[in-house]
Amino acid sequence: MAGTKKSGRRPLSPEVKKRNGTYEHNPKRENKAAPAADGLTPEPPADFSEDELRKWGEITADLQKMGVMSSETREMLIAYCTAYGGWMEARRKVRQTGIVLVTKDESGKAVVKRNPFSAELHKYRDEMNRLLPEFGLTPASRGRLVSINEHNQDNPFAGILERMSGNN
Repeated sequence: MAGTKKSGRRPLSPEVKKRNGTYEHNPKRENKAAPAADGLTPEPPADFSEDELRKWGEITADLQKMGVMSSETREMLIAYCTAYGGWMEARRKVRQTGIVLVTKDESGKAVVKRNPFSAELHKYRDEMNRLLPEFGLTPASRGRLVSINEHNQDNPFAGILERMSGNN
């Protein structure tokens, strides 16, 4: 159905599913033909601002450490860093001009209005908050990840027993 909004959890990347142990519990769910993260860091756009470039470096470093960096994330990274750049610019404007603006109407009375940059600040933050879980970079999404190296290689049943005991 066109135009209907899907509900439920967002799909996770194969790398995130692998790191959180999904395929250990149910190996048949793993799509063996899915393209794997290539570990390559894409180049940022040439027209990025200083704020956007700084955030690009920070987020790509985090994704590299987590082992989920891939060149096909470029468009999502651009979207996140662009939102971050707009958020930083709006923050500077709000700090400079204030959260509210006092103007005068036709009769000379003072009118208090919300600063339009304040509204933009919240829009950019909402966009950033929407995109962060896509990368596994929120406390909740990161909390579901388990390092592949943390599994006990000597005893393959240790992880199963630990999960069954409810101590995970």
